[in-house]
Formats: sequence, structure tokens, C-alpha cells
Amino acid sequence: MFFHLPIILSFKCNENTRHCTTSLIIDNSFTMLHQNEGPLFTQDRKIFSVNSGKEVPPDSVITADGWNVTRKLITANGTIPGPDIFVHQNQKITVIVYNRLLSEGITIHWYGIEQFETPAMDGTPFVTQCPILPGQSFNYTFTPRFGGSYFYHSHSGVQFEMGLFGAFVVLRKRDPIPLERQHIVQIQEWNHLHDPETLLKYLNHIPADSIKDSTKYQTGPHSILINGKGEFEKNMAPLTIFNVDKTQSCLFRLIAAASVQGFLFSIPGIKLIVRETDGVEIKPVTVDKIIIFPGERYDIELNLKSFSKGTLKMVVNYLDDRLLAVRENIVGIGLINMTTNLSTEADFIPNADYHQIILNCPYLVYPNEGNFSCISIDKLKSLNPENDIDVIDKSNRTFTKFLNFGYRGEMASSVNGRIFKNPSVSALSQPHELNTLCSECDVERFCTCSYSVELESGSEIILVIFNLGKEYLNVHSIHIHGHKFQILKMGLTTTDLNGNIVPTEDIKCSEQLSNEESLCYRAKWTNNTWNDPRKIRNINFQNGVRKDTFLLPAGGYAVARIWATNPGVWLMHCRKTRHLFEGMAVMLNESFEHVRDLPKDITTCSNFFNRQQSQTAFTSISPEYSSIFGK
Repeated sequence: MFFHLPIILSFKCNENTRHCTTSLIIDNSFTMLHQNEGPLFTQDRKIFSVNSGKEVPPDSVITADGWNVTRKLITANGTIPGPDIFVHQNQKITVIVYNRLLSEGITIHWYGIEQFETPAMDGTPFVTQCPILPGQSFNYTFTPRFGGSYFYHSHSGVQFEMGLFGAFVVLRKRDPIPLERQHIVQIQEWNHLHDPETLLKYLNHIPADSIKDSTKYQTGPHSILINGKGEFEKNMAPLTIFNVDKTQSCLFRLIAAASVQGFLFSIPGIKLIVRETDGVEIKPVTVDKIIIFPGERYDIELNLKSFSKGTLKMVVNYLDDRLLAVRENIVGIGLINMTTNLSTEADFIPNADYHQIILNCPYLVYPNEGNFSCISIDKLKSLNPENDIDVIDKSNRTFTKFLNFGYRGEMASSVNGRIFKNPSVSALSQPHELNTLCSECDVERFCTCSYSVELESGSEIILVIFNLGKEYLNVHSIHIHGHKFQILKMGLTTTDLNGNIVPTEDIKCSEQLSNEESLCYRAKWTNNTWNDPRKIRNINFQNGVRKDTFLLPAGGYAVARIWATNPGVWLMHCRKTRHLFEGMAVMLNESFEHVRDLPKDITTCSNFFNRQQSQTAFTSISPEYSSIFGK
């Protein structure tokens, strides 16, 4: 057995270098296990060896939530999260990814990076590339055009949930707060008993009526980690500590490296000045708490000059189910040491008993919480001074696409009733071998296929993304590759006195069936005048916020705009791993005739049928084995 100690914690490109290079080594690592001291246990925020009793430096091991049973991970450079990568805006970077796993292929997706003119670098398996096989490497080379907070993660299987992710920050020359006063906060849920593949493929699919004790299999999170550290049931495991000089403003880059549900982030007693989301500068808003769902990022500034020096608590609550109720027993904690240069710590007890403002509510009123005022994301205003980047010219044509991110029977996930199945080839580099037909689907019948939507070159695309129909209504974290949505309008919903979702009536699912009876696979606006997007009530084309990930309300909708000017094949999907695993995704085939300069030696992949030999092979099988092939 072998273990990996941390190799590097971060990498920063030299600002004066036109092209910088770094590497990620992908391999297995393990929680609560030291290379020399063996198994570990936690006590008083410290780590000790079970065998020798010696104290072990916490930064030399992966502690997670301090649970003293080892769990296998997949990591970049031996850490969880992987090393932070800092690059400058418009600076080319090459990240060489080495796969040292024994039995799994990988890809690395650069979350939020649009990949202008480099679609083959997006890192989506069987969409933009074939997986990197064990023992192989892949050079990801691209140029980030917009500054901000991003991250990288494996897009293969459940490797992201096993620890394969890290921050990717694009620095701007005009950033008001210098790098030395910036802090990265990566938040994830954590189950220390079961690996994610077991959760997805088995435990989550046990029929509910066959489980007498709903907590028997413990399929949910046990804890929340901040930068790879947290605690379970107050076991006093090591926590992440941020040191700040309270005399100067500081920036915290929040990254939801989550895969199941959302979080409620706060620093009790401290106002959060939100300056960016998903790499987009916005008109600053001041709030008390932020709902942040898988894949979202928020950059917040803290002004602590009026506070006494001391220690603040960073609190991350887990939000449960579609009503986003706070799970009081699952809390992530980080510590912020406020000092004046080298002054010592002091106790700090904030007063949080007041009416609070919460950002990113998916409902008109935050359910079950009466002490909040809500700000939805369509109230945020973009400030980005950069012009749009168009790889090809815009046209004067506009198309509206209705996409229902919902369920079909048996809780399988789909988009417009198409349960997405990965192609067996790389769609971008092997388009002539791709089959995207969904011929078995109709208005009220689902099917399984490699669902694709064509986007005309240069056109304005209005996306009406919604969650309606007779199946279960739920919140979804919608992510688009190769673009940022411009959020033009949010169709928020509310709940009745019994806590049931009251769905929107702005969308009509069917001419023959009510919205409650229809699967809603071919929807349209209830108000026909809205077929002209400029006539939609409260639409904002001027400065609607741009995001690559947003929270879709249960029973509601979002109106978003993109321009089909970035040729490629881009995946759009729910960021919740289970929903993506079950098929809630669609490929956007965008201006494909303009895709140019794909790497000539990029690998290919496909199924192998051995068609010329298959008939001979089947007829020569011995009689005792013929039943295997359905004689």
C-alpha cells in the first residue's frame, strides 16, 4: 500500500510570461492515514497516530471530517482540494494531466471557462474528448479571456465527489484587492461511510418502501468540509483557519464544490459585500447570507475595520430537499482570525438577532423562514466592461428554445423527456460516428438517447429553462459549458400553507392536458405576446447578470440568453451528480461548421463490434455456453 503526501498547495503563473505550464498528477489518496504513522485519530483540533500516540501535523494528511475510518479518494497532487491554480487574464496556460490511477479513465473540466477557439480543451468525456486512460496524459492548453473565480474538476463518473477538484483563479490587473488579501473557500458535502459510486448505483435506488428505517443506509452527507476540513458531531477535528488583517479589506472567493444540494453561507454578525458571481463583476450588493448551489461562485468583500479583533466563525448550513430547509445537525465551520498585524486573538460574539437579507432565493418568500428578505439573481446587474467575445459574427436571427429539466417515472432525470446517454465517441472530434436520434420520444413519451439541440450559427438564442409537469418538482443547479447565461428573468414560485410548491402559470405544457397532467415536453408561453422575447414582462436585456450556473426554482423557470458565436459541442446539465448520472443533460451543437483547428493528434474512441467476425464467432460457440447469448 502507498500514500501520497501533498506535493504543491498552489501554482501561480508569472505575470510576465506569455505561456505558463503546470501539471496535475491524478492518483489515489486516503483520509486519516499517515505514510509513516499509519491510522490517525483527532482530539482538540489536533491529529495523533493510533499506533504511537505521536502528534501528526494536520497539513501532512487529509483529515476530511476527522472520522477515524479511512476512505479512498481520487486527488490531484495528493491534496483535497487539489492545488489552487492562478493565471492572469488573457494568459495562455498548459496544464499537463497525468493519470496514475490503476483502473479509471479521467477528464478535467475547467468549470466556467468558455474555451473560445479551444473547444477540445473543455474536458467533457465523450462530448469534447475521450477519457485519459490509466498511464496516459493530456495537455490542456487554453487562454482564459475573463477574470474571476473558477475551478477544475473531473467530469468522469464520481471522481469529483471523491476529491478530484481545485480552484482556478483568473487574475485581472484592475482587481481592487491584492492577491495576498484574497482567500479561497471551497465548500463540499461529505459522506465518510460510503463512496459516491455506491451511493449513486445502489443505495439511492433501494425502493423506499423496502427500507423500514430511513436512516439505515446513511446515504446523505455527514458533514460539510471547507477546504477539505470539517468536523463530525463535534469531534474537534482540525478546521480551516483564515488569517486577516482587520485594518484592510479582504476578499473571499466562495466556490460550491458540491454535488448534492446547496448551502447557506454566512459569517454571523458580519455583512457580506458581494462583488462578483461566476467570474462576472456586478453592482455590489450587501447581504447577510448567501444560498450557493453546486458549481456557483460568489466573491465577497469583508470590511472589518469597525470590529474588535478576535475570531469569527464562518458558518455553512446544509439545505435539505426542494424547500431548502436548514439541516441544523449538518454544519460546516471555518475560523477567521481578525488581527491588527501581529496582535493576538480575542473572543468575538456577534449579534445576529435581526432581520436578514439573503441572496439567491429561488422562491418569492424563503420557505419556513420568516426573518429573511430575499434577493433573486435576476436582480443582480452585470458591470463587466469587456465586450462580448464572438468567435464568429452575430446574425439578426432569434430563436427560442423551451427546455424542461425534470423527471419522468421512477425518478429518472431528463431534459424534454430525453434521458441523456453519453455517446460512445467524442462528439466534437468524431461527429460522423455520432447518433443523436431520439426517435422514440414524443409529446408525452420519454426515451433514452444522446440528446442534442442545434443552434444556428451567429443567432441569438433565448433559453426558457423550466421545471414543470406531473412528475416531482425540484430545484436544480443548471450549468452550461462554453458560455455564460445572461439571466433575463426568473420565474420564481411560492408555497401554500402546507408547504407544497405552487408552480408558475406563465408556461403552458400542452393544448390537451393541464400542466399537472402533462409531462411538459413541448411547452410554450401561456401569453402569446411573449413569443417576442422583448415583450416578456420584467425582462432585462440591458445588464442582466451573467452566470454559467444558476439555481432553477422548483415549479418555476428562468429566461436566459446566449449567442451562438462560440463554435463547438457544449454540454448543458444539472450540476447535481445524481441528476446528471440519471440523464438530465443535453448537448448544444453550436455553429459546428465553423469549428476549426482541432488538435490533429487528439485521441479517438468508440465501441468495437467486430462486425465481420461476429457471425462466425456466435455460430461457433459451444452448446453449453449458448444460453448466455439468449438462444
